[in-house]
Amino acid sequence: MNARQRLIDTTARLLQTAGYHHTGLNQIVAESGAPKGSLYHYFPGGKVALAVAALDQSASQLAQALAQLCLPHPDPEAAVAAVIDFFIQELEASNYTKGCPVATTTLEQAALTPEIRDACARAYRLWQDSLEAYFAGHGIRQATFLAENLLMLIEGALLLARAQQNCDPLRRLKTHLPVLIQSSKGAL
Repeated sequence: MNARQRLIDTTARLLQTAGYHHTGLNQIVAESGAPKGSLYHYFPGGKVALAVAALDQSASQLAQALAQLCLPHPDPEAAVAAVIDFFIQELEASNYTKGCPVATTTLEQAALTPEIRDACARAYRLWQDSLEAYFAGHGIRQATFLAENLLMLIEGALLLARAQQNCDPLRRLKTHLPVLIQSSKGAL
């Protein structure tokens, strides 16, 4: 793996677990094993440019994971349950350090740095569009409504789960999926 990719991978991991403010350039260089000079060679915009690349990569990877989780399920309820189970496994395996790959950075930095705000907005748009396409392809008439609301609910449940150090909020969301999905199958 080249130095550029190691820098991006390390930054993505640190942004997800520690956030933007608690991720330093020296830490990124040390943990990535990349030569220090490579950071500004590949990312002349410094930490902001590196964070944007890491957020874009994280967004793309999660969109691919969502697709892989949803596509095998012809039933939207089972597909979304698989997504929630994925997040439960990630949280529990990481001892509640790995929630959404962009939420912490969004909360910390989006209001302050336009490039980061744009990267976070792209991430959420990509995920919502992915869910919407899946739902529309499975006959959900209110696919936009369902995708947006599920994204909000999952994000909120992830935050609560991290704060409470248990996945009960995600499990409760999973039990209420049938009502939300059924209500989205009809017309407004």
